[in-house]
Amino acid sequence: MIQAYAQDISKPQPVTYTLPNSYYVDWLVEGQVSPYRVFVSVPDAPAPEEGFPVVYLLDGNAFFSSAAMVSQTLTHERAGGKQPAIIVAVGYPIDGLYDIERRWYDLTPPTPETPKAPLKHMDRFKDIQYGGADALQELLIEQIRPWLAQQYAINEQQQILFGHSLGGLFTLYTLHTRPDAFAAFAAASPSLWWNEGYLKPLLEQQSPEHLKDKPLLMVVGGDEMDFMISDAKLAQQWFTEQGLHSELRELPYMNHGAVSLPALTMALQVLLPEAQPATP
Repeated sequence: MIQAYAQDISKPQPVTYTLPNSYYVDWLVEGQVSPYRVFVSVPDAPAPEEGFPVVYLLDGNAFFSSAAMVSQTLTHERAGGKQPAIIVAVGYPIDGLYDIERRWYDLTPPTPETPKAPLKHMDRFKDIQYGGADALQELLIEQIRPWLAQQYAINEQQQILFGHSLGGLFTLYTLHTRPDAFAAFAAASPSLWWNEGYLKPLLEQQSPEHLKDKPLLMVVGGDEMDFMISDAKLAQQWFTEQGLHSELRELPYMNHGAVSLPALTMALQVLLPEAQPATP
């Protein structure tokens, strides 16, 4: 018996692995040549009475699998006791983690004038277009969300948005322009430096009436550029003065890339609602 078992595994064959209860849809927006890839993970559990919370992610190719697994882990009582959540991640039909040129467009706000060049190390990207954030908001809020609601019981009062880097910039821009579209926001290492700090004065002048009691979590790495840390601290100060339930966590030993997944885990742990007590 032992010998037969050894023979069976002597030439292991790889098998494609797929994430349980997950799928993607290639979503073509009118006027665009290449579609978005919309990843969806649905809990293998009954929906809470009010419906599933929904977490929306930018850079879906990079973060979808981690978010789905962390969300599932947090439903266990000893790991967080959170409600099961639907994970929706917007990415691109690529094999890698990032479509650099498309994300520069999709995740940056429209501006009245042509944006300034990005940071020096981004000079290798030529002819980059910017300013597509409004269109991506439209996709998330006006197209994907109703489509999702037709298929699953979702809690319209528990819609959460997470983004890292340029995705964090997009998240804070959405907080500024469409604060009522999401119940909570999480921005990891937001690129507030973009276009010479274009978004910063807009956030400083945010209308408090739209932000009262709105939860916001920001996370930044302790080993990031100094201006990334100072921008996040300044933004957190503004948001606190405007009445948000804002929190900033600085993670030591983490650089700009390394902080993304711990920030995602923290966002789900902090912003997902607690599990409902079992009915007797």
